[in-house]
Amino acid sequence: MGRSKWAQAVKAVQKPVFAMLPLKPLNRQLVFALAMRLQYAAMGVARARRARERIIRMGRTPNGHPLWTEREDDVVRALYPDYKALRRKLRRRTYYALRARARTLDLVTRRHVWLAIEVSRLRRLYPQASREELLAAFPDVTWEKIKAKAQHVGIHRARRKLMTTGHPLIDLIRDRAFDLKLSMVDLDAMAGTRRYFQKAGWYNGNFNRKALLRAVEALGGEVSVRW
Repeated sequence: MGRSKWAQAVKAVQKPVFAMLPLKPLNRQLVFALAMRLQYAAMGVARARRARERIIRMGRTPNGHPLWTEREDDVVRALYPDYKALRRKLRRRTYYALRARARTLDLVTRRHVWLAIEVSRLRRLYPQASREELLAAFPDVTWEKIKAKAQHVGIHRARRKLMTTGHPLIDLIRDRAFDLKLSMVDLDAMAGTRRYFQKAGWYNGNFNRKALLRAVEALGGEVSVRW
């Protein structure tokens, strides 16, 4: 570095440096060191700019890989995630290059990293909140991922009372099973009614009295006749 350029660099840094530290003048050696750091930073910026220009001019990365074109990006957007079709269409691209390009184009669903505050919010809301409320509380997470995280940390939805069917006896049986914390699967297994209560067999007018009597007996009840 010539004397004139060195003097210009020193003058360029002396004023802001002394402005920052007005109480104690800096010695010449420190000023020179700061000037050299600025020079190295400027040289690094210039090298990076020249490298980018060379990559664009040659059409290849420093590792020798061809740059991605707009046509290739359109093909990736159209065929993702069918990597077999992408390999057939873009033969010069490897499988891992296609995966990396899909991430760059933001086509890949990014994995959500749950924070401690989000898990605490999930513990508070998941048992009672509706699906819409949970999706609003976690706008960047799908319903499937919310359920998977709840299952992972051991959170369960609170059981809700079953809707009425319009048949008094069936409603009584279902309410009794709910009070005993039994599902319709459990009720069918206990009463030996196959899948009558699971599939709401009465919905199409199939009022199976035998199945209802079995369910009453399985739940510890009894049927009486009054005249």
